[in-house]
Amino acid sequence: MNVHNFVKHCCAICLCLLIASGTFAQQPADSFSLHMAISRTLQNYPAIQAKEAQIKSGEANLTDVKHDWYPALRVHEQLDVGTDNSIYGSYFTMGMIPSTSGGIREANNNQLMSGNIAMAQMQWEVYNFGAFASRIQAAHAALNTRKSDLANTSNQLTIAIIQDYLELLRLTALQKITTDNILRTEAIQRAVNATVKYGLKPGVDSAVAAAELSKARLNLLEVNAQFNRLRIELAAFTGIDTARIAADTLNELKLGGLLARFVPQQTVAAQHPLLQFYHSQYEQQKALETVIRRANLPKVNVMAAGWMRGSSGEFNDYYNKNLWSGLGYKRYNYLLGLGITYNLTDLKRTREKVATQRYTADAAAKEQETMAVKLKQSLDEAQSDIAIAQQRLAEIPAQLQAAQAAAIQKTALYKAGLTNIIEVTNALFLLNRAETDMIQARDAAWKALFRAAYAGNTLQELLPELH
Repeated sequence: MNVHNFVKHCCAICLCLLIASGTFAQQPADSFSLHMAISRTLQNYPAIQAKEAQIKSGEANLTDVKHDWYPALRVHEQLDVGTDNSIYGSYFTMGMIPSTSGGIREANNNQLMSGNIAMAQMQWEVYNFGAFASRIQAAHAALNTRKSDLANTSNQLTIAIIQDYLELLRLTALQKITTDNILRTEAIQRAVNATVKYGLKPGVDSAVAAAELSKARLNLLEVNAQFNRLRIELAAFTGIDTARIAADTLNELKLGGLLARFVPQQTVAAQHPLLQFYHSQYEQQKALETVIRRANLPKVNVMAAGWMRGSSGEFNDYYNKNLWSGLGYKRYNYLLGLGITYNLTDLKRTREKVATQRYTADAAAKEQETMAVKLKQSLDEAQSDIAIAQQRLAEIPAQLQAAQAAAIQKTALYKAGLTNIIEVTNALFLLNRAETDMIQARDAAWKALFRAAYAGNTLQELLPELH
């Protein structure tokens, strides 16, 4: 291969590099766009569906709590057959001792008596000094926490997908330049083998060229391994078989403009989904504190009951042998009442529970402050990285141009017998490193841009700018 052909070959490689870096980026026929990746993840990822189900559960719980104010109405009917012997004295039934009502005699009477009873009982806690309202407020706060959790999870997944997508672009570009490096090394090896064959160069040059080619192929295998791992992760997020699609490089054309007109945020917005999530947790803990405080306040109950009863026994201690006669209703009663209940002995324990819950709420407030500090730190770091990335992108083209020229010159000198194979491989290494630095610089710029957008809560303003 003469110098003229090698120059043509290098120019072709440079053109391919410019295409890969985005100067002449084109959209593949079956491209995998960033917006597609985000939308498919938010639609299909199980974590999002789980949060949506939790919101529905919170809405159902809120409805259930609102219904706590409704009165309780119970109806009951029973038929009984048994003896009727009673004695003076009171006792606690403990929910296990059957009730007996009737005459008190000197001795037991073993004759059977039938009877039935039907009753309806209503109890309505009409007022409890704000306890109902506090429980509803707590249910609202719990629902808001679940909604903010969904918003935060969606935002976190969005930035995770963006990071994976940027990594996909980086690895795709690395695959391209690593393949180009293999092609360059193969071309050098062919030239070396030809000169060695005719005794113009020592045999060690052929071995060095073979070793460089093997190293280039191993580098490609490593990049492919990283690419496959990332592709599997993206497939898990999106539910798309990413083996059949290619990353969309159209956005590479917009990087410079976005960096130039990006206006850094000075403070972290209070509406940031992460801060909103921690704030909703704080509000929920405060609402629970109110529930505990009001749970021990007096309770006003309206009570009403009515019942009907029949018996085969008569008022003069007569036992009717016809037990069916006890199935009709003979006596009717009703009872109305207004009750006020206040558990005085629970005051101290209520104060202790309120204090415990207050500390829990204070901890939630401090966690919110911690997240705000971390977001501000991330925002400041991203802004600094953006400034450095702009400087790197301005400097790297000079490095790339010099490395290309050095590779051409060293190859020509080697063919003319004026240098050795080590100098040529070093020049090719510098060219490959310059190409890699270009890709890494663009990747760092994109990631810094998105980190700043995430921390400053301007992600939804940046995404519409992209394809």
